Amino acid sequence: MVLQLQLWQLPLLMCLAGLLLSDICRGEHLAQIQDGPLYRVKGYPISISCNVSGYMGQADQGFAFSVYKSDFPEREIKIVSTFDPQYAYAAFTRRVKDKGITIERLSKTSVVLHFQSLFATDAGIYECYTPNAFETYEGTYNSKTTLNVIEDTLKASYSGLASYRISEGESLQLECEVSSQTMQHTHLSVTWCLRGSTETVPIISLDRDLSVRPGAAFEEQYRLGFISMEKVEDTTYRLKMTQVQPSASGEIYCQAEEWIQDPDRSWIRIAHKNTTASNVEIKAVVTEQEGSFTTAIEAVSGILQEGEKAVIRCTVQAQNLPDHFFSIAWLKNNIEVANIGPSGVLTVANNYKERENEGELTAVKISDNAYALTIRSARAKDEGQYWCKATQAQRTETGGFAKGKSQLSSEITVHIKAKESGLAVDMAKEVDVTEGVTLKLTCSVSGARGPLSVSWQHKKASSTSVRDVISLTHEGVRIGAQYQDRIVRTFRSTTANFTLEIGGSVLSDSGEYKCTVSEWNMDSSGSMKEVISQSSQVLVSVKSIESLLNVILRSRDINVIENSVVTMICTVKGPQVPLDVYWKFTPSNSKAQKDIICMFRDGAISCGKEQKDYQLEANVRETGTVFSLRMLRVRKRQQGTYQCQVTAYQESVQKAQKSSNQLAVHVHSPESKMSLSLRPKPRLDIPVKSNAKFDCSVTSAFSNSSRFAVTWKADSLMLVTMSPEGVITLGPAVNQEMDQRISMLMTQRQTFQLAIQKVKTADSGQYQCLVEEWIQDPDGIWYSLKTESVTTELVVKEQASDFSLNKSDTQLVVTEGMQVDLRCSLLTKVDATVRYSLIWFFEKQDQKQFTVPLVTYNHDGRLQFSGQDLALQHRLSFSRPTIDTFHLSILNSSSSDSGRYRCQVDEYQHDCKGNWEYKAGDKSGFTTVRVNLLENKLQVQKGNRNFSVADHRAGFTVECEIISRSSDKSHFEVTWSKSQKDGHPITIFTAKRDGTLHNAIGDKAYIYNHPKTTLYRLTVPDVGTSDSGQYQCQVVEWLQTATSSWRKVAEDKSGELIVHVESKEKPSTETFALKEPKKNLRTNIGEQFVLDCSILVDKVDPSFHYTVTWMLRTQNNRNVLFGHSYDGRVQYQSEDQQLNSRLQFSRPTVTDFQLTVFNSQPADSGTYECMVEQYRLGCEGTWKSIGSRQLISTEVTVHDIERKLQVNKESRSLNLTGHTGFNIECEIISRSSDKSVFTVTWFRSSSVFFSVQQDGILKTDFSYKDLVYQHPSANVYILTVPRVEPSDNGQYKCQVEEWLPDPWRKIAEDDSGEVAVHVHVEVDSGKSRQQDCSSGAILGILIPLLCILLVVIALLLITVQKTKSASKKQKDSMWPENNPLKPVPESTDY
Repeated sequence: MVLQLQLWQLPLLMCLAGLLLSDICRGEHLAQIQDGPLYRVKGYPISISCNVSGYMGQADQGFAFSVYKSDFPEREIKIVSTFDPQYAYAAFTRRVKDKGITIERLSKTSVVLHFQSLFATDAGIYECYTPNAFETYEGTYNSKTTLNVIEDTLKASYSGLASYRISEGESLQLECEVSSQTMQHTHLSVTWCLRGSTETVPIISLDRDLSVRPGAAFEEQYRLGFISMEKVEDTTYRLKMTQVQPSASGEIYCQAEEWIQDPDRSWIRIAHKNTTASNVEIKAVVTEQEGSFTTAIEAVSGILQEGEKAVIRCTVQAQNLPDHFFSIAWLKNNIEVANIGPSGVLTVANNYKERENEGELTAVKISDNAYALTIRSARAKDEGQYWCKATQAQRTETGGFAKGKSQLSSEITVHIKAKESGLAVDMAKEVDVTEGVTLKLTCSVSGARGPLSVSWQHKKASSTSVRDVISLTHEGVRIGAQYQDRIVRTFRSTTANFTLEIGGSVLSDSGEYKCTVSEWNMDSSGSMKEVISQSSQVLVSVKSIESLLNVILRSRDINVIENSVVTMICTVKGPQVPLDVYWKFTPSNSKAQKDIICMFRDGAISCGKEQKDYQLEANVRETGTVFSLRMLRVRKRQQGTYQCQVTAYQESVQKAQKSSNQLAVHVHSPESKMSLSLRPKPRLDIPVKSNAKFDCSVTSAFSNSSRFAVTWKADSLMLVTMSPEGVITLGPAVNQEMDQRISMLMTQRQTFQLAIQKVKTADSGQYQCLVEEWIQDPDGIWYSLKTESVTTELVVKEQASDFSLNKSDTQLVVTEGMQVDLRCSLLTKVDATVRYSLIWFFEKQDQKQFTVPLVTYNHDGRLQFSGQDLALQHRLSFSRPTIDTFHLSILNSSSSDSGRYRCQVDEYQHDCKGNWEYKAGDKSGFTTVRVNLLENKLQVQKGNRNFSVADHRAGFTVECEIISRSSDKSHFEVTWSKSQKDGHPITIFTAKRDGTLHNAIGDKAYIYNHPKTTLYRLTVPDVGTSDSGQYQCQVVEWLQTATSSWRKVAEDKSGELIVHVESKEKPSTETFALKEPKKNLRTNIGEQFVLDCSILVDKVDPSFHYTVTWMLRTQNNRNVLFGHSYDGRVQYQSEDQQLNSRLQFSRPTVTDFQLTVFNSQPADSGTYECMVEQYRLGCEGTWKSIGSRQLISTEVTVHDIERKLQVNKESRSLNLTGHTGFNIECEIISRSSDKSVFTVTWFRSSSVFFSVQQDGILKTDFSYKDLVYQHPSANVYILTVPRVEPSDNGQYKCQVEEWLPDPWRKIAEDDSGEVAVHVHVEVDSGKSRQQDCSSGAILGILIPLLCILLVVIALLLITVQKTKSASKKQKDSMWPENNPLKPVPESTDY
């Protein structure tokens, strides 16, 4: 079905499209600093980046960095900026000047702050500030991150020899120790490096992720297995080189690096250390062209007893041996013991010189090819591995010898058993020690007969290697290589005890310690010989400070009254180490936690601004350290949750940080204890003209320092008040006459007296004393508690009089702006000798307890208006039209005049002394006045019109006519608006109520006309096509109230004037059109399709740029997919990120745009719209839209893939015997797509027992069963059960699921045929024959019976069918269908 668009629908569609594609010319300014918190090591560099998005200025964006320290968190310390060379504060000036701190600009909107070397004081909150370059602020101009500077705890040490001299092809093994004690989660990487004569290259590395990576120069040796690196223990890294090459000569050292992962997930190197180097000299082996030789070694087999003779023989085999010269060397544990040179001269190592001199060690040549090393009295230390090294030598012309080829024999181990002794060693089984404390171990010795030596060794729990700690022998003390930098000592504390002390224990010191004690004796020559050695082990556990630290916060004062004392106790149990204590507080009305006071390990107190409000105390006890926080005068603002945080240190290194439980403290206001008494009570009866006194006393109060605010009321009239400071103020109901008669006095400290002179009958009524107690909080601020009151009655008795007023209550309803007339009439006969005074009272509708006097008319003729409400005073008019009637009029009434009105009249008579004497008084009834607001009657002409403009100069007029108004006093504000293409109206012109005019379109001239009160006109002259649109006016009705303020009464809108300005110009060459695309496009799932959007122009103008937008419209919504703007910006805008990844934009020519959708999905079906807008750069430097938008669409349908999956369904039956196997083959005959991936699952009797996922993962539910999986071709999967058992009986099949990737989607599934497996159990042949015979007999009987049964059933069915046919033919019927015109002959064929 084709939809026909009407003419009026096209602009509406374009407006909707414009609404969807409205462009934002300027983005929001956003400053972003590198995410924190960041952790860096003291003494190392750091770089912090900061960038700005949404910046549209031409010049470079300015940047400035500042820091806020923890001790003064609100004080900004400026560091460096890009725009002010003098920006830095004094703390950073020198470092900035010396380039220790720099700022590097990466781009117009991005910089990096560099610190060459961090100080501990550099920690804090860093702020990146970007000054605004525009007049308005839009966005965020600063950003903050936290930098923590930690101690350098990285350690690296080399534990081998200072130099090695080895030959080519020999092996080399080096070790280094690397550790870090930081509290942060860091990773270590270790690299062995070779420093040659010209360059330094890496040999092999163990990266931070524990992956091994060889250096470029050693990749081939690593591949052949000649170089390896392993982490032996927690801190030991070993380099192995099995066949060294001369290229490895040089200084080999270990480089350690410490890494940390920042919040942005990137790894940063924060510290690095190099160990000392070992100088390795590798001598190349020169191979002779002629002749070769072999070297062998042998010794006495078995174990030698200490003191017996040990002979180690070395033989050399070579052709023409007598013609060759050799030097023979014996090596023990790779260290040379003795050497016989080619001339027969014996050379002995220095540590064997003494034994040679004493005749204990000799080496001789016993034949042409045999050499012997003899140790006449073997010692236990002679045990070890021995080699022979033969070096060929050639005699030179000078008679000397030149070394030639060398060869090393195989190794041989010599075992020497020490003489038995009664030596015994014992140690405690387990020892616990706290981190940082000296580790002290004692080794008890018994049964020794001679001098003793001791050696200590350590084996970590996670390692099998043993390291030497320290040894004490008759030769002195030797400390192990790994403990050279530690405080280690061993000594003999008593004759039976050896003690080991390791200062500053660390967690890696945990493990097993071995104490080895050796007994020595002196031989006949006076030399010391080891007799026996015994050892004992102890398990040492070094507990971390963090695991031992426990912090508990408690208090007995958690529900207190303000101004009380609150004491909180923070108990820290654990090792005695320096502590920093931070007291933290979270107010009850906030979630932000802050530090209120801190006590540092050096005794300094810092942190919050309110330290004066707190007292701190610290007590060190045997059970732990107790920190007390005391608030002497607790305040309401101190109500909230408190917490104690403890940071533990050891040698200025942070070891642990623990927080206590949270403790809530509730602070309540004190309850008032005030009570009052009033005298006289319950009433006071006095005659007229007497003096009345009332005493109001406070009998009990909260404290002696309390103050009181006292108010006296007569009925609902407030007479007089006294503030807590003692200031007395008369109430608004007290006129001048009452002022002279009423007074208030504090007769005692807490007694307040009200005195009324010469009372009148009008003074009769209920008198109330209200007292409000005020107390002072700890900050010196006064606040009130509960208000109490007492009441008494005053009865004034007067002489009999018939004077009275009209006491009837009346109601009066008027409309806003009308006049209110109030009347007060005398009911008694008026005597010419009397005078009257009158007060008119007003009680507002919403304040019935507050009465104010409006007008006071005195008996002497004085007339006074209340000065409280000047606006009301100016609208009051008092008159006395007759001698017994008083009038009060309220002009121009407003809603605030609603309430109750009454008058009070007193009668005075002139006495013989010339004074006016009070005679009587009375009060009238109430007049209730309600002032209603004006009814909304505003109505504006609402007729809609269409208007076409042909005369561009004359233009058109938008008329706004008011048909009716709410009041003749109304003023109007008229606003004209025009609807935009997106449907939103914009204001073009406003005529305000005060007559001022405002043109909202600065470059457009309008003609305003106001011919009469209810008619407004706006003329738009010199129009163009851009003036076409919908015009409307809005009228707001205003009324000036009695208080001279303006009140909006109503508002209404006119009908719409639809204006179409006809274009008289010829079509511009700037117009363009779009090439009509293919209306319908069909594709299959997984395929790609291309959307074309081509511009048709007569001539390509390079000054024109285009904005192209693709949208996808479905039944539910419209989704913007892609945008290419005229300024070159390209944005994939779909809310579906997976769809964005499948879109690709291209522009093969200037006028052709293409959008490709890869790997199409069913959700991609819909209508794709391409909208193009044309822009040109104007002379003023701004881009302007030229012409109207163009839109084309293509309907795309993505079809699902036809399901063609088919699996071979051939079934099989297998009879197997034990120990044989069978295959379950799964063959895929056809598939739905070449991109398909399969999941294959094998079942046995409906239970899954093996599966292959589409990603290649294998899963089995029979872990005890050996299964063989094969995938010989793309469509064949084979599962083999190699050895069957009777439990393998059952029905087997496979199920295939077909999947398509990106994203994974199952499109089909199918099952194979079944394989019936029956496993026979091997039994005796006799039983087998009997079973076969029984089975054969049963089958022989069953098969004939089944055949006979089938024949009988067939005959019965034929007979029944014949019976039904015959009865049908014989049955009479009235229907013509059963009586054909031509009879059909009956068939006789059955």
